[in-house]
Amino acid sequence: MGGNMDEQEIRDLIDRAVAALDDGDYVRAVGIGDQLAALAPDRAVVSAIRAQALLGADAPRESFEEARRAVEMAPADHHAHQLLAMAAWRTGRLGFAQESFEKAIGLSARRPALLSEYAWFMATERGPKPAEQAAREAIEADAESSTAWAALGLAQFRLHRRAEAENSLQKALRLNPNDIYAQSAMVTLLQDRRQDGKAEALAGLLEDHPGAEELVAAVRREAKLRRVGKLLVERKGDPDQLSTEPRSFAWIWLLLGAAVIAPLLYLINPWLSAAVIILALALVIVLRKWLD
Repeated sequence: MGGNMDEQEIRDLIDRAVAALDDGDYVRAVGIGDQLAALAPDRAVVSAIRAQALLGADAPRESFEEARRAVEMAPADHHAHQLLAMAAWRTGRLGFAQESFEKAIGLSARRPALLSEYAWFMATERGPKPAEQAAREAIEADAESSTAWAALGLAQFRLHRRAEAENSLQKALRLNPNDIYAQSAMVTLLQDRRQDGKAEALAGLLEDHPGAEELVAAVRREAKLRRVGKLLVERKGDPDQLSTEPRSFAWIWLLLGAAVIAPLLYLINPWLSAAVIILALALVIVLRKWLD
């Protein structure tokens, strides 16, 4: 009787955990996963739930360990290998991640969703040519996959084929305007074109997604540096302006000096005063021509 009650409780907790994952409530999913681990620590599904919840809660190292346990308990489960690939990717184990992705793809009979995820991994972390090949395979499996088109666009961008990249990324965003992979790749393209305002606005949509913090910070940092650089250039203006501007007022000071000296000279000799004024005017004419 007690065993049956424990089994029913485990099933109920699994259902609640899956619902929390579907809702994106990863903190609640982690809590339920902890309860499951206490009741059924040797079940692959429990480790898989915990791995996915921890990954969503931005705890990739802990997720990696849980996913590895899930793989050990269910080595033929493609979902466990997929979770291990994602956790390995987030912790910088790129070779491990690629191997796990490829195992997951093989075990799943080349599921289109997995091919798209793998293509994006290749586009961001591996060479652009194999990434382009992986993206085209994903598109062949599912032409409506926004992630596959985003991966293709990013690979084309890295191959310096900007026009093709833009077309692919626009296709991805038409298929799914909320695809975070397509959004992040488009941010990269916009920033490369120095369209910083659009890049920052699009990056702002990504800041709540785990793993996107570095990209968002980099976009904002680069945009700020460019704004400061532009402001400095505008303020600096003509580099000769600082040296020529004071000289442009020299003729004013010359006239003022003549106006002060002339009355004094007039008291001594009216002709001297007139000569000073005439000389000052002549110098002003010559000086103005020189400054122009």
